[in-house]
Amino acid sequence: MEFARLILVLATLLYGSYYDWKSREVYDRVWILSSIVGVSLQVYEVAFLGHGVDLATVIFSIGITTAAALAFYKLGFFGGADAKALIAVSLILPAYSGPSSIHPFASLTVLTNGVILTVFLPLAYALWNITRLASGGKLFEGFEAEPLWKKTLVCFLGYRIREADPEKFMFRLEKELNGRKVFSISLLKDEEFASGQDIWVTPGIPLLLFFTAGFILMIVWGDIISMALSFFLRR
Repeated sequence: MEFARLILVLATLLYGSYYDWKSREVYDRVWILSSIVGVSLQVYEVAFLGHGVDLATVIFSIGITTAAALAFYKLGFFGGADAKALIAVSLILPAYSGPSSIHPFASLTVLTNGVILTVFLPLAYALWNITRLASGGKLFEGFEAEPLWKKTLVCFLGYRIREADPEKFMFRLEKELNGRKVFSISLLKDEEFASGQDIWVTPGIPLLLFFTAGFILMIVWGDIISMALSFFLRR
């Protein structure tokens, strides 16, 4: 029955990721229904299949995940769907013994794996910008007065596009100050989606996509942190 719950988590995350990418909105019923089904499967396992359950592990998993998800949401690092997704995972699959892990809490592994995978985004942005600069692109035209460290940083955070459409879910990386363009860099994006021509933007990538990838990685390889620790300890 654990396999059924794994499939349920994967299906829920894939479904949520699709709608998060498409409209940046995932209905609460997605998380509620999947959680109800997941909890029901666990009750069936205990009541009818005789599978034991470590109640302390289950309670801690749900509790710590809920606390972390709500904290990140309140701080502005998460969207509501991201927090609800993690809580749903903790309810459906409180614990999981993967190929490599430093703890049994599946939802926390999904979180850490997903967050670590986001590191590849800045690298991809930087590579794209370097390619454009090498081909003669005038990425910093109008920003000549900006310091080098800011120019370098924005290359890792986004890119310059000809026209920004609010329906593409992008945020501005620039603003006008005293009649000139300056870079505007903030980790917490709460402004409206960008619109305009020839501006620097950073895409609002749904974190659910990375949670889904983090979950798949957990099943196939395990916990990235655990694998990294094992690698360095063997050296």
